[in-house]
Amino acid sequence: MQEFHPENYLPDSNLWEEGKRTSEFKTPIFELVSIPKISPDKTISGNFYKVESKDWVNVIALTSNENVILIDQYRHGLHSYCLEIPGGIAEKNSILESAQAELREETGFISDDWEYLGKVSANPSFMNNWCHTYIARNVYPHPGGQELDESEQIEVYQYPLDKIPEILEKNIVHHALVVAAFGLFFLKYGAKKK
Repeated sequence: MQEFHPENYLPDSNLWEEGKRTSEFKTPIFELVSIPKISPDKTISGNFYKVESKDWVNVIALTSNENVILIDQYRHGLHSYCLEIPGGIAEKNSILESAQAELREETGFISDDWEYLGKVSANPSFMNNWCHTYIARNVYPHPGGQELDESEQIEVYQYPLDKIPEILEKNIVHHALVVAAFGLFFLKYGAKKK
């Protein structure tokens, strides 16, 4: 085992050779592709599968009195409702515009105060995309309310920011990308538990 030195870490050096990409299956939200690859030392080769998707965004939306706007929506993958923060596919011209649109559409709230918090890779073992997190401060209701997609039913809640760690610990909020977003937030701003 070697000692790790972050200043010397070069994740894009010594990459595997890639052959011609083949589309296996395409949906409105992702494409499954296969790519023949060979390791740098030529000892491993084969077809590898990758899910290609646009980047995603999510938003930690804070009211003026430090409540977080949460959404509850049915998730087909788990066949269950999930308590989350607003988010979705980055479909606008920029990541920020996409975050602003998701906040407005899913919650009916808007903000004039946005901060980029960071990004995480969704699942780099077989996915190509990133999930970007923004903080929207001093959110307020848009006169038009929510603008949900025809396949969405979303309930909107507010919950005190300082109590978020409790619902993370109790696994009430369990969506990995939402937990990661709060992780980025609390790394930067700290967490106070009551």
